[in-house]
Amino acid sequence: MWSLLLLLMSLIAVLKTEELIQGGKTHQNSQYEHKGVTYGSNRAIDGNLETCAHTLKQSTSWWNIDLLGLYEISEIIIYDVDQPNFDMSDSFIYIGNSTETNGLANSRCTKITNFNKGKKNTFKCDEGSMLGRYVTIYSKGNRVLILCEVWINGTRKADPGLMLIKENKTWVDALSYCRTLNMHLAYISDIEVQAKAAFESTQSNSPFVWLGLRYTCTLDFWFWINGHSLDYTNWSTHTEKECDMSAAMETTGDHLWYSKPDNETFNFFCTE
Repeated sequence: MWSLLLLLMSLIAVLKTEELIQGGKTHQNSQYEHKGVTYGSNRAIDGNLETCAHTLKQSTSWWNIDLLGLYEISEIIIYDVDQPNFDMSDSFIYIGNSTETNGLANSRCTKITNFNKGKKNTFKCDEGSMLGRYVTIYSKGNRVLILCEVWINGTRKADPGLMLIKENKTWVDALSYCRTLNMHLAYISDIEVQAKAAFESTQSNSPFVWLGLRYTCTLDFWFWINGHSLDYTNWSTHTEKECDMSAAMETTGDHLWYSKPDNETFNFFCTE
């Protein structure tokens, strides 16, 4: 009896945490205009089934949304009006944390097949729920892309405890500052923390933010100053290995890591 009750409580907790993701910043590769009306990307999330995002007819078309946070996405629901001048079949959905090639560098969630116009179509990723900040709907074949409404269901991932300090300091001074708070310079343990750090870094006022990752030229390796092993990385291909270098994350683009001289000054993250 008690085990059944606990199971029901667990299921209720899951249902409460998974919800419709509200808001976000949308983009599309082109905009159709007619009689003074611009069919922009935001019309796909305005809650009105009769107003649609609409691209021009091109060899490839895409629409994407920045969810402004990291989510475990369970399903994407798409509605389109029933009209004959477009076809959603053989389109694709991508999910991930990269902005490269407008989100097409992210992992493919699924291929859109058996699309029914005039109805809500629910799509789940082929490999189950996917983690990401960006969702892209991509269509090819010299046709328009029309999206009257897009709903995305998922669960917001927990804050990994990053604190952005909007002060420009050298790496050593940033380390000292964090230690006065009984914290460390940021440790990026996995892709979830990376995605959260990438999101928070967009609020900084410097081109990079310091991480708690340092290079030792004596032993020729990188190490986290809090003693954790270097299991996850997001290095740029232009990373140098020289003495007095530490890692910094770019605050735009794909938020790659770069080696930077310790005496440069950037904002930084402290973490518990």
